[in-house]
Amino acid sequence: MTDDTTIELEAAIVRDAHKGGWTYVLLPGSKEALGTGKPVRVAGAVDHVAVEATLMPFGGGTHMLPLKQSVMAALGKGHGETVAVRISPRGKDAR
Repeated sequence: MTDDTTIELEAAIVRDAHKGGWTYVLLPGSKEALGTGKPVRVAGAVDHVAVEATLMPFGGGTHMLPLKQSVMAALGKGHGETVAVRISPRGKDAR
C-alpha cells in the first residue's frame, strides 16, 4: 500500500459461502491506509480489468473488494488465484 491512499497489492481471490457467496479480495491494513473502517467507494484495476466498487469493512482493519461476475469473467481467473490490485478512493471518498 502507498501513502497517498492508493492501495496496491497482490492477493488471492476468495469465495465465501458464509458471506452470501460473494467473491472478493481482502485488503489487509486498508482501514489504516484509508483512514476509515467504513465502506469506501473506489476505482482502479484488478490485473488488467478496470473496476469501480465499494470496499466493505471485513473486520480487523481489513476491507473486502467485491468482484462482480463480469469482472471475474474478464479476469479469466478463479477462486484461489492471485491478482494484482490497484485502487484509490473516488468521489466524495477521495481525500
